[in-house]
Amino acid sequence: MDPTQQEEVLIARNNETGQVGAVAGINDDGTPKLADVKSAKISDLIKFSKGQNPIEAFLSNFVRQVNNPSTFGFFKVPADRYESVGHAMSDFIQEPEKNAEILKDFKVDMPQTQQQEAKVEKTTSEQPAAEQTQESETVKYRKPEPIDESKVNWDDLKAKWGLDRSMLSDKDVSNMLHNKKSKLVTLNPTMFGETFELKARLSFRANPDGTVSLRPHCITTEPNLSEEFKGYKFSKQDKEMLEKTGNLGRVVNLTDADGNKVPSFVSIDRETNELVSVHVNSIYVQPSIGGNEFTPKEIGILKSGQQLLKDYTDSNGKTYPVVFQCNAATQSVEFVPRANRLVEIEKKEQADLKAAQQGNSQEHAQGQQEKKGNWTLPDGGIKPIGKWKDYHFSEEQKADYTAGKSVKAEITDDKGEKATVYVKFDPQKGRPIPFKSDPDVARSVTPAEESKTQMAVNNDGNTNEATAKVKEPLQQGQVAPKDDGQQKQQRKPKGPKI
Repeated sequence: MDPTQQEEVLIARNNETGQVGAVAGINDDGTPKLADVKSAKISDLIKFSKGQNPIEAFLSNFVRQVNNPSTFGFFKVPADRYESVGHAMSDFIQEPEKNAEILKDFKVDMPQTQQQEAKVEKTTSEQPAAEQTQESETVKYRKPEPIDESKVNWDDLKAKWGLDRSMLSDKDVSNMLHNKKSKLVTLNPTMFGETFELKARLSFRANPDGTVSLRPHCITTEPNLSEEFKGYKFSKQDKEMLEKTGNLGRVVNLTDADGNKVPSFVSIDRETNELVSVHVNSIYVQPSIGGNEFTPKEIGILKSGQQLLKDYTDSNGKTYPVVFQCNAATQSVEFVPRANRLVEIEKKEQADLKAAQQGNSQEHAQGQQEKKGNWTLPDGGIKPIGKWKDYHFSEEQKADYTAGKSVKAEITDDKGEKATVYVKFDPQKGRPIPFKSDPDVARSVTPAEESKTQMAVNNDGNTNEATAKVKEPLQQGQVAPKDDGQQKQQRKPKGPKI
């Protein structure tokens, strides 16, 4: 068959309600008449010749009739493969932005002229809506009902997506049933007779007919922050905050599926780069985490979406600064990763950490250890030590040290050079003292009897009364003036000359 003669059908998505269906015509109000993709027969649908103008003609007619054509998105599917791929395509179309890469070859663009007209018309029609914002913001929050797992068709999911129940943990399934996401899972969907690999986080979607659909949240390069997100336009500051921290850092009003303005947290899923929002009441701020209590003021900071720097004590009793923040992707209060902390927060944390490190530095620790009680045993004996700086003592050296002897240590000095010191416990100071030379050897070198006076006077600066005024150095064995000259020096009176 000539490719230009191949027929195609359209699958449309209502971007406001999320409804997906195959196009079977146009309603009286101009909206596309949608048939359920799973039950509709190909004979019930409008078919178009590929590469010709009927699709454009249909869309042009649709744009002229409907008040807000941008509400709908259209995707073309080969008619002869509709029954085999239509179901899978409808699942992808549920999340068109997240599956943009997969859907890009199937997306149908509206004629440009009508698009521009539609934008003008949409802007005009939306102006009065701003007057209703205040009233809509008062809509009471209703917690989504959990999904009944008995309604999940696991056999169908395995056939369409290659997803087996055993691929998910009980926690993953529980999260999916409670409107949260699973971990990253590798799917193997089949489209157009071909099976391909797809990594995504998964969630469930409860359909109006009571069935449950799988929603894959695929990995994207980066979130699109330039387009409106649920009726909200990100400012320059918003974009910078999201790109820097992954969280918007404040509460904003977003438009829900019913057109109501609801206060919401906005975050980027760090695993998929998906832009995610939840109602502020979806995240419960507990009064404490891991035994660490939050003050009312701190809870208020978290509920406002801001980052909170707080000292945290873990189960081991170690205390260190951490940063908390409400995260829409996890629907919980998270420990903000270091790379995603605000500059001001990071600076304060680093300052606090530096102060703590200085307080626990080696110098400080050694100074604390130099207290007598830390270097001695309860009975007053010398407390064993295993090393000095970076040098580890042998068992023999440990024994020598506790016996009061000096121990030789080969250390690295402050400039990175090797040096030798001798470590010995000083009973008077109550701590070990390093010496440049071996104090035990120096003390053991005792002068002979005949040289004691000589060494004491000449080397140690001591005074011998009999030779106190002698100017010349004493000689070996000398204990008195050796001649008349030295005797005169010794007899010389003290005090100034009159």
